[in-house]
Amino acid sequence: MKTKDKQRLKSAIEDILWMAARYAHGRHTYAPSIVRDSVKVFKDVFPDFKIKQDIVIEVPSEDQIEGLSLRSDYLDDIFNCKSE
Repeated sequence: MKTKDKQRLKSAIEDILWMAARYAHGRHTYAPSIVRDSVKVFKDVFPDFKIKQDIVIEVPSEDQIEGLSLRSDYLDDIFNCKSE
């Protein structure tokens, strides 16, 4: 793959990831884990990648994480994640 094409692809995926995180944040489905895994794979290939900050995504309150709700359903941590 040409360097220019690789950069265009990287840019497109970066644009999609933050929107996918906004969609998946707080959902009690496979969506959060799919986004989390995708960010990890992308960081494995591009270690300098930092997902675009999204002010809409906030840390969940304690009452949001109870019952069948899991902390991993919320993706606020991927915006500040360290290299895994």
